[in-house]
Amino acid sequence: MKTITIANQKGGCGKSTIAINLAISLAYQGLKMVLFDTDPQFSCIETLKRRKDTLVKVVPVLENIHREIDRYSTMYPCAVVDTPPQDDMTTTLAIMSSDIVIIPVQDSPLDIRSTKVTVDLIYEAQERKPDLLAYFLLSRIQPKTVIANELAQVLKRTYDIPILASETCDRLDYKYAMIYGQSVIEFEKHSAAADEIRSLTNEIIHILKMRRLCIQQNHLS
Repeated sequence: MKTITIANQKGGCGKSTIAINLAISLAYQGLKMVLFDTDPQFSCIETLKRRKDTLVKVVPVLENIHREIDRYSTMYPCAVVDTPPQDDMTTTLAIMSSDIVIIPVQDSPLDIRSTKVTVDLIYEAQERKPDLLAYFLLSRIQPKTVIANELAQVLKRTYDIPILASETCDRLDYKYAMIYGQSVIEFEKHSAAADEIRSLTNEIIHILKMRRLCIQQNHLS
């Protein structure tokens, strides 16, 4: 099972929104998806219970996330993990159990500084798991502003973690879609928000495919 964890100890950076939209978008790509909601607020569960289908399996997990990932690994080829807004053991175990960690960061100096705790967790995990991938995602940024580019430059100077080409902006469609338990690709499939999620989905799929090829080549060499 390929596991994608959305992590940042800074609250309000859009983790649950990204987790829900990504999980649904991956499901529309034909993947059988499970979404682990480890945030005590259970935002993902509360949102997706409005749906009338079972496109994405949602599982509440407050501890031992690594065991739940292992338990579902034979039933689902792909999982998304939404983590709580604080540094705790659940986040650490989720990162260690992941193939890729996505770190949403808003266009704010406070967000950049508060991200350090999450980055340090990832660095520690990569020492024991060198094939663990991690990427920043510019999240909830203001569309058509220069501050996003400035944020990217600061992140590049501060941390040794690449930035995804995809980004998500602060758009009303994300909020409206959540009211109905939908992804923006369902709520308004021709919107700018839907284009952002499709771009993010395709980029992550490509990264995971390249990761698999690299691991296979390392095993053969």
